[in-house]
Amino acid sequence: MAAPLRYALISLLWAAMALIYLPLLPTLGQLVQPAFSLADWQTLLQDTQLPQALLATLVSTLIAVGGALLIALSVVAALWLSQRWQRLASQLPLLLAVPHVAFVTAALLLFAEGGWLFHLFPTLTPFIDRYGIGLGLTLAFKESVFLLWTLYALLSGKRLTQQSLVLRAQGYGRWQILAWLVLPQLMPQLRIVLLATTAWTLSAVDVAIILGPGNPPTLAVLAWQWLSQGDAQQQTQGTLACLLLLLILAAMVLAARLVWWLFRRNIPDFQGVRDPASHALVGRTFAWLLPLSGLFCVLTLALLSRPDGVEVTSLFNSLWLALSASLLAAMLSLLWLEYGPKRFTAWIWFPLVLPALPLVAGQYQLALWSWQDGEALTVLWGHLLWVVPWTLFILHPAWHRLDPRMLLVARTLGWGQWRCFWVVKCPLLLRPVLGAVAVGFSVSIAQYLPTVWLGAGRITTLTTDAVALSSGGSTTLLATQALWQLLLPGLFFGAIALLLRLTGHYRQGLR
Repeated sequence: MAAPLRYALISLLWAAMALIYLPLLPTLGQLVQPAFSLADWQTLLQDTQLPQALLATLVSTLIAVGGALLIALSVVAALWLSQRWQRLASQLPLLLAVPHVAFVTAALLLFAEGGWLFHLFPTLTPFIDRYGIGLGLTLAFKESVFLLWTLYALLSGKRLTQQSLVLRAQGYGRWQILAWLVLPQLMPQLRIVLLATTAWTLSAVDVAIILGPGNPPTLAVLAWQWLSQGDAQQQTQGTLACLLLLLILAAMVLAARLVWWLFRRNIPDFQGVRDPASHALVGRTFAWLLPLSGLFCVLTLALLSRPDGVEVTSLFNSLWLALSASLLAAMLSLLWLEYGPKRFTAWIWFPLVLPALPLVAGQYQLALWSWQDGEALTVLWGHLLWVVPWTLFILHPAWHRLDPRMLLVARTLGWGQWRCFWVVKCPLLLRPVLGAVAVGFSVSIAQYLPTVWLGAGRITTLTTDAVALSSGGSTTLLATQALWQLLLPGLFFGAIALLLRLTGHYRQGLR
């Protein structure tokens, strides 16, 4: 590519990334402005809903993140280095394709008062969940799939496998190997995933509206309600509540680092007492329950829905937004990896490790300033703030695993940077790119807050309809919207898998 064209492409790339990440600036300004007002903090702390909302948020988040980590580690301890581990790994993409809203909607229809469980067993009485325990348990199951998917990628190293086999041969048990060998090596890569899971769970609004405590709700829902009001004082309370979510996240990170430091200090050497007992029953049970939970989700929604109950406009909006966001994110991510900076890029991951609510508030502020709220392209722009970093998260490891010798050969043939990128790198990255597009599609389908606020109620999707119906709408319509929200990413993942299979068939000679 000629130098002027390359510079124009790089400038366009930087402009696109700056436009997508621009809400970080008003978000910072909105959080800082009321943070130094003692009167505003006193008004927030005197609100009677705050203590219960804060307690429900802490309980649900700790159960969700801690439970997800415990489930994932128990499955790894029970199944890793076995054929069943490979079979479970092949099922993880299908479980990942189940959106959170569809999953918690199925849990609501099964376990809530008036659900299937209490119809089958009328003597049972549902307990009043004021602390978000049900929300935490449901999210623990859902998030454990994401952690297992990450662990599967991290556990593919040959050196770690050989070390584990040597320790197994010496009589050490599965949990000893996991705690003393596997976790210390994986935690540097796993901590960003745990941080992203914690940040998302803290600021989850859609699933908390569907399943969480209602009055008072979690802190994220309470902040969303305040920010949606026209009163300036309540909007200030919502902003301070967002800042409080950030402080809670920082406190959880510090507590986790302290726990990990204490854990590392107590790791013994490999000359101690061996515990060869497998202790694999819990992990095997969870490995059986996770696919079964996805199956129950599909069956519950399918049995309660009706074919003509879907809103065609919402279905079309969900489809074109997800397709556009995933394809645009894949193109931008590839160009960013090729032409973007190699250092000082930590800001790219901010949408993954920060609570979503203040970021959406920043997006909404920009949309109001530019008179672009309620536009379809504005909603697409809002989705990209999360689809782009998730796409980069998928592509980044694959990009750095490219064999540099191939590029060296291409360079010796006189090929320029653009030709090496288009002819060598892109074909080698076809499978990761298709996987990243599928993940981006699912992330876009699941977006609730950007769609509600930036769409100004005029751009509806399957997710917004499902959340709206969960507060008192028809059970049949709710199941129908949630089922189609599940089917869209499921069908798209299936199409991507078929395309990958065809690609592998026609490229067998390259193996």
